[in-house]
Amino acid sequence: MKKIQKIMASSALVLFANSSWATEVEEQTLLKNLAYGQLIELNQYSSGQQKGLMLRLFATPARDETCGLETGATCKNNHLITVATFDELPEVQVHTLQAKGEFVKADWVVPKTPETTVDQAELVLTFREYHRFSTRANPKLPKKVFQVNLKITSARVEEVLLTKQVSNQ
Repeated sequence: MKKIQKIMASSALVLFANSSWATEVEEQTLLKNLAYGQLIELNQYSSGQQKGLMLRLFATPARDETCGLETGATCKNNHLITVATFDELPEVQVHTLQAKGEFVKADWVVPKTPETTVDQAELVLTFREYHRFSTRANPKLPKKVFQVNLKITSARVEEVLLTKQVSNQ
């Protein structure tokens, strides 16, 4: 079942790239995400909370496909976020995030009023600056963790860096 979902998500990403919303994503970035990207379903986080958008995060090694456990190379990930409404004719967009690192978790921010859940979302994403395999292979690398606040509507994504701290993880 997961393979089918990944194939569908990859196909959807290709379709998104051909839509008018995807003009902000470079073709090379899209190709790397399709070839080497890791799909992260952001709607699975903060279960029980109503979600007004379908959000997916794609993580791809920042330098090239040789980054990772097999090579022992220091790496960070680039991230694309896809946003789709739940409408009959969904609006779709793809954005490249400024945050680079390893995705750790997502926390959905509870809206202050119920009306704010329609076609918008607010999340706090937590990242490690370097992949956990890189910091294990090279203990001199700082184990920094940072958070990014995302305010997302069907038309745009606003990204704000919240914190940066050294972790013992």
